Amino acid sequence: MLDLKALEQIEELLSELKECSAQGMPILVEGSDDERTLRELGVEGRIFRVSGSSKTLLNFLENLAGFKQVIILTDFDRAGNKLAKFCAEHLGRVGVEPVVEFREKLKATLRRDVKDIEGLAKFLRGQQIALKR
Repeated sequence: MLDLKALEQIEELLSELKECSAQGMPILVEGSDDERTLRELGVEGRIFRVSGSSKTLLNFLENLAGFKQVIILTDFDRAGNKLAKFCAEHLGRVGVEPVVEFREKLKATLRRDVKDIEGLAKFLRGQQIALKR
């Protein structure tokens, strides 16, 4: 269970994420469940899903070349770490600044409590209920 300070840090990060998204910065996630979770958390901007694309990952990333920055928000497990690194490297090669700070801060704050983006909303609801007791 998170303490009140950690929960406040996560809520602040999510607020910043929503603001960046609302200002036009797209978010890159792994799948539809991740997108659904972000929508549930109030993110309204553009979200791109790596899975489900008919293109190769490199072609998919090249199509994001029109953006100045892209937030990378992959899962916090080993596969998500590998994907985030790959995406950051290749986005950088096409002139897009990869923004990984949200992912890194969420991962550090959540530690082992949440391993993926899709579990974030449910976990936070449980934490908020537990802290109200």
